[in-house]
Amino acid sequence: MVERTPADSSLTAVALTRVPDLPRWIDTRGMLLSGRAAVYAPAAPGGAIPGVVVVVPDSALASIVGRPSERAIVDIIATLSGDVNVLAQMEDADYVGRALAEWRQQRAIVHVLPEGMPWEAQVDPHTRVFTLASAPRFDHVPELLRRELLDALRGRTVSRFVPGALPPSGGLVSRIRVPMAAVWADGRPVSFCYPVWQTETLWDVSIETLEPYRRRGLGARAARTLIRHMRGTGRAPVWGALEINAGSRALAARLGFLETAGVAVFTEA
Repeated sequence: MVERTPADSSLTAVALTRVPDLPRWIDTRGMLLSGRAAVYAPAAPGGAIPGVVVVVPDSALASIVGRPSERAIVDIIATLSGDVNVLAQMEDADYVGRALAEWRQQRAIVHVLPEGMPWEAQVDPHTRVFTLASAPRFDHVPELLRRELLDALRGRTVSRFVPGALPPSGGLVSRIRVPMAAVWADGRPVSFCYPVWQTETLWDVSIETLEPYRRRGLGARAARTLIRHMRGTGRAPVWGALEINAGSRALAARLGFLETAGVAVFTEA
């Protein structure tokens, strides 16, 4: 039997005990704390729960915690629509890969930032941090990105390792406030940084820059601005990037991030 529960249920609390507040778990713990997730707990014979599946349907995102039955993994993932990303810890990647045998597996690298970087005491010019109530106009931003930014400010953060089609919003809004930093050029915001997921002590970095303004260092400026702001909330940044995403990993390195753990990412082939 596969059990589904709301995000604030006792089962979610149990899931949180299996998902520590560590960088490699930033996505999963952030999902659980967001108020947008559902938790499935397939019971093994005898009633033990060998693993759980955490899903955020309107992000087409799932995370496998432990080793629920392969059949349960397949059945639960089949309930999601859109271009689904499935996450698993590297120690469970082979097991999940057997369940999702026709799916493509990639490795994402998790990066962390040491405290006290020299630029943290500085202020980047032409930047601002805002929330939905104080957000600038995004009329100049292409439609898909404009929708992503506005959804993020409303609490529906949908950035994933492998982008793709998303289902319509399920109406669940994050219970966690989402700030955003932007860099201004030519009198308008052109580069943006926001937290995809937040935990008690961590946040997951997402950066978007308008095409004509790329390769000017504006994404780094937006990231530095939000990192300073989030330090004030007691949260440290976590930077996740696919192993093949050389550009993202290079930007992380320029900012001073260090590579730590890996996470397996599955997408339909």
